[in-house]
Amino acid sequence: MTIREIVRQGFHYARTCKSLWLFGFFVAMAGGGSSGGAGGGRDGGGVSVGIGGVSVGASLPDLSVAQIALIAIVIVLAGAVLFVMRFVGEGALIEGIVRARQGGTMTVREGFRAGWAHWGVLVRIALLYLAATIGSVALIAASCVIAFQALGPLGALLLGVPGFVIAVPWLVTLYLVQGFAWRIAVLENRHALDAIGKARLFLHGRLMHGLRVIAATLVGTLAIVLAGVAVVTPLALLLVALIPVLRVVPVIVLACVVLVPASCVWAAIVGTFRSSIWTIGYVTQVES
Repeated sequence: MTIREIVRQGFHYARTCKSLWLFGFFVAMAGGGSSGGAGGGRDGGGVSVGIGGVSVGASLPDLSVAQIALIAIVIVLAGAVLFVMRFVGEGALIEGIVRARQGGTMTVREGFRAGWAHWGVLVRIALLYLAATIGSVALIAASCVIAFQALGPLGALLLGVPGFVIAVPWLVTLYLVQGFAWRIAVLENRHALDAIGKARLFLHGRLMHGLRVIAATLVGTLAIVLAGVAVVTPLALLLVALIPVLRVVPVIVLACVVLVPASCVWAAIVGTFRSSIWTIGYVTQVES
C-alpha cells in the first residue's frame, strides 16, 4: 500500500466509526501534547486579567493542607483513569477498526469490553518498549561519557557519531515492533513477549512498509490538525470580537458551548485516525 492509500483508509474509518470516537479521544489525550501556562500579577491574593480592554478580577482563596491534599488525590486519580483508558481505548480501537473493515460495527459497550480484556498486555508491551528505549539510549550515552573521559572530546565525537547512526534505525525499529506487537496481542490474543517476538518476525522484509505507516501517521495527523485550526480559528476570533458587546462571562460560556465540543471531536478523530493507520498497516499485510 502507498502512503496515500493508507491515509485515505485511515480518514475513512476515523470519519465513519463514530462509536469509536470516545476511545479515540482518550488515546489522543494520553498520547502527548503541549500545554502553555499564562502568567498573571498577584497582589494580596488577587489576579487581574485583561481581555479586549475588559478587566476581570478574581481572588485566590488560601488553601488548607487538607484541601491541597484533596486536590492532589483528585489529580492522581484522574491521571490513573487517563492511563488506564489510554490502553483500554487502544484495544477497543484495534478491535473496532478490524470489525469495521469486515463490514461490522462496534458499540461503545462492546468497545469497553474488548479494551478491558486487552489493556493489561498493552501496558506490558509499552513498558518493555520503554525499558528497551531507555536502555539503548543510556548505553550509547554511557559509551560517549567513557570515551570522553578516556580520550577527550575527539574520542567522544568519534564514538558518538557512529552510535547516533546506529541508534536512529534501532529506535525506529523498536517503535515499529511496539506498534505492531499491540495489534498482534489484541487480534491474536497473545502474551506480551509472544506478541513482541511475532512482531519482530512480521517486520522482517517489511521495514519500508513500517516506515510508510509512520509517514502516513504523520501526514494524516498534520492534515487533521491543520483542518482543525482552520475551523477553530475563525470561531475563536469571532468570540473575541464579541467580548465588547456581550461582555466576558457570556463569551466564555459561549466558547465552552462551541469550542470545547469541537475540540473534543477533533481530538477523538485524531486518536481514531492514528490507531487505525497502524491497524490497517498490519491487517493489510496479513491479508495479502
